[in-house]
Amino acid sequence: MSYGPVETILMGAHGVVGAGIVLSGISALVSRKGSPFHRQCGKVFVLLIGLMALVIAASATAPASQLISALGMIFTALTCYLVLTSWATVTTPAASLGTVARIAPVMALSIASTALFLGWKAQTGQLVLDEDIPVLAFFGFSGLALLAACADISVVLRGGISGAQRLFRHLWRMCFALYFSVATIFTGPGSVLFPDSIRGTWPLILPESIILLMSLYSIVKIFRKRTILQTV
Repeated sequence: MSYGPVETILMGAHGVVGAGIVLSGISALVSRKGSPFHRQCGKVFVLLIGLMALVIAASATAPASQLISALGMIFTALTCYLVLTSWATVTTPAASLGTVARIAPVMALSIASTALFLGWKAQTGQLVLDEDIPVLAFFGFSGLALLAACADISVVLRGGISGAQRLFRHLWRMCFALYFSVATIFTGPGSVLFPDSIRGTWPLILPESIILLMSLYSIVKIFRKRTILQTV
């Protein structure tokens, strides 16, 4: 398919912003937590996620309607929600509720229900998808959003969280957003940038696998630190 100037610009912006998201996210993940560099990388990551949302929204209204799929819109909404709630977690004082925390359950449940509805429509043939878009992904995103909504409701009922729970909430949401971003580039829609001969092979699967392992390691460190503090 040939694209016009507007679509070409949007696709280029998507690639540039996506690369920035991955670089800033990885930098934040590997840097010392709480350090000025970590905070700056985190701010850039959040800002670029917001910018990407604007690019996606513009792409959805572009003349070439196939630039962004229904699954892509759900993916974007879920990623933005995860990043927003993660960022709000560490920018709001511990054991307190900010505006984002109060509306987070509504955001998550809205994403979960929309993804479930679109998945049902795709499953029954009422929503036509490209052949490379898995219908099960709608239900997977719906399930993740539902789990996140349960966590949000728990935070609201407790009036906020602190300590290791607060760090865990921040970390797993940021890590999921980063993992999704990396996967999009290397094994998702962004993989069209790579030669067909290597698409779906281990060199492109490796980056997201590394991010997953690094994320798990960071989460384990939080719980180890909490255990050590409790025994002192």
